[in-house]
Amino acid sequence: MAADGSKTGYSGEEDYFYRRNRDLLEKRRKELDAKRGDEEKNERRSAHWMKCPKCGADMEEISLSNILVDKCTECEGIFFDHGELETLLESQEQGGFLSGMRGIFKKS
Repeated sequence: MAADGSKTGYSGEEDYFYRRNRDLLEKRRKELDAKRGDEEKNERRSAHWMKCPKCGADMEEISLSNILVDKCTECEGIFFDHGELETLLESQEQGGFLSGMRGIFKKS
């Protein structure tokens, strides 16, 4: 050890490589954790993608007044993505059942 307390020679070199390897391992571990997190997120998404929220069966896209909506192949429920119901209601003529539904789903 030098007079100022710093390590010199081989022991200083060993400390340098130890710190360098430790930093590289930490960086690599963080990268792998981020990648693993993304993979888990994609797996969760694919497990639920196009599955009926009511019965869990597969869903298919159908055209309803030229708007693609999701329909369950088992319970035949129809589900709308954000904005699809409003678009459907706006495309229909005034009066009747769909007009009444507009009042229910219209934001204040």
